[in-house]
Amino acid sequence: MKRFSSRVTVTALAVALLAAPATAFGQDQVPTRDANVWDWRAHQPTEAQVMHNEEAAGVAPTPSQRNSAAATVDQLYRQLQGGSRS
Repeated sequence: MKRFSSRVTVTALAVALLAAPATAFGQDQVPTRDANVWDWRAHQPTEAQVMHNEEAAGVAPTPSQRNSAAATVDQLYRQLQGGSRS
């Protein structure tokens, strides 16, 4: 009888020790932070999102924003053409 109860105790202990690490995997992972992403969600809008939202709200870009965008496009076009004149 003593041999049986010690086997049960040892078996129960072994099962408990094997099950303990498995319970850690069942818990939620700790959210990581990467730039503007927190808890796997973007918290800061991108420039494209801001422009889309402003366009949807009827807000026109300022003249400096239009000039800056045009200058960027022109610069990229020149780089693609091989003439990196700035």
